Amino acid sequence: MSSSFAGRLGFVTASKTVVRDIGALQTLIGGLMLVPLLVSLLYREWYSAVAFLIGGGVTALAGGAAYKLCEDAPEPKRYHAMIVAALGWLVTAAFGALPFIIGAYITPPAVLESFVPTGAGYRSSLLNFQNPLHAFFESMSGYTTTGLTMSVHEPSVGHGFLWYRSQMQWIGGAGMIVLSLAILRQPHGTAGISLYQSEARSEKLRPSIAGTARAIWKIYVGITALVAVYLATATFIVAPNYGVEPTIFDAINHAMTGQSTGGFSTLDDSIAGYGSYAMELVHTPAMITGAISIPVYYGAVSERDFREFTRDPQVRVLFGMFVVGVIGLTAFLARWVGVPYDGDPVGYVGRVATSQAFRDGLFQFISAQTTTGWQTSAIGDWNNGAVMFIVFSAMLLGGSAGATVGGIKILRGYIIARGTSWEVSRVFLPGHAIDDLRIGQRIFKADEANDEIRAATTFAFAYLILLVLSLFVLLAVLPSEFTLANAIFEVATAQGTVGLSSGITGPDMPVIAEILFIIQMWMGRLEIVPVLVLISSVLRR
Repeated sequence: MSSSFAGRLGFVTASKTVVRDIGALQTLIGGLMLVPLLVSLLYREWYSAVAFLIGGGVTALAGGAAYKLCEDAPEPKRYHAMIVAALGWLVTAAFGALPFIIGAYITPPAVLESFVPTGAGYRSSLLNFQNPLHAFFESMSGYTTTGLTMSVHEPSVGHGFLWYRSQMQWIGGAGMIVLSLAILRQPHGTAGISLYQSEARSEKLRPSIAGTARAIWKIYVGITALVAVYLATATFIVAPNYGVEPTIFDAINHAMTGQSTGGFSTLDDSIAGYGSYAMELVHTPAMITGAISIPVYYGAVSERDFREFTRDPQVRVLFGMFVVGVIGLTAFLARWVGVPYDGDPVGYVGRVATSQAFRDGLFQFISAQTTTGWQTSAIGDWNNGAVMFIVFSAMLLGGSAGATVGGIKILRGYIIARGTSWEVSRVFLPGHAIDDLRIGQRIFKADEANDEIRAATTFAFAYLILLVLSLFVLLAVLPSEFTLANAIFEVATAQGTVGLSSGITGPDMPVIAEILFIIQMWMGRLEIVPVLVLISSVLRR
């Protein structure tokens, strides 16, 4: 057998493996579109229901056909799994855009107008999705838990699509392949491990990968349910006149997008839509729960010991950063809050300004650090110092590894910092001293420690390189009214899957910028490597 023929045969076999696994994933995604279909029927949004029926049917049929045609393909190796993750998320975002496009075209103008709140002077944002690129952007933003949106006025898309946006983020938060492993395919050995790790996960909670996937989803569902009950109860107490139905609907949706650190909202202007400081405080814990590693929750529940939270170095660093970051951002914002000092920084006007700065600083820093992306302030109007502070002190790093957050992750930052300190301290040790590195509860030998430090540093470097390249592309097409700080903020929020916006993202943004953000969201959620493996495999053919 010639080497060229063997190579082609190997490529066909690998392609069948990839197609089968992506097909299984789409079958699942198509079936899950029945949930927003039911929500649409509940609210008598008939055209939205049809959009989900058609979109879900096409997705499930295409996925089922792909799976059936390649059912006999071998189990994936590591590089197959990387390609499955990279292509799987891309294909899922494409199929996920179908209901938006169909709904935008089949819904009559009178029905679209009924979605717009009474007295509002804008048209339904569902019309934005007549542009397929906008629909693909929304779907990618949803499944990657970013939260940047083309639904400029969210309530005007209807309850069915509001639920669908939240559901996409909730599924994407814990991982679509992890969900597939928990429900559908259960490969054994290295195949299961490779698929599991392809979505940037390494923790193993149970002996088997299928057991680990189920454990993750049990914890994830349980926390989301508790957050939903908390939000509903707190809203009934804080805003008793808000209404029973909207309270429950908002609570469930915000529990899904909070726990997934996705940041889509049911309200116009995100959480600012409540117009209530108390409601901002109510929603703050819902962001924090999503930024804590799922294995920490699992350990606390399985061991029945809530000291697991205080033992975890990522949790300690996370809350330490909250304290320092909120104080720092408040200091930057104290000179810009929409209320002038009028030369009286210690009088009434100064107190109002400082109070507003703390309000914005508290909510927006936690939203950025957890990469949730709920927004209560016009970040595009902030001074450059405040914008740069929140980027470099919160958005780049993000929350805990093992959680649903984006960014470089606290664990990598912690490893790099501890590694640097360890390398310096080793110089002063006597030759016979043991130079192990302790990270949290784990102790690493010198070679293991170097491997951990090298891996964390390599990823951080690749992450920053991608960020800088994206910034250059954005600056080339950015309208002149936006500053360099705005551009840095927007590429950081897209790649970190944060979802806050300085005002650049929207239906009128340059097409190249929109495509750039789609690529950043995709690569940022998968932590770059699977996409690079996909590109490398294409170039090798």
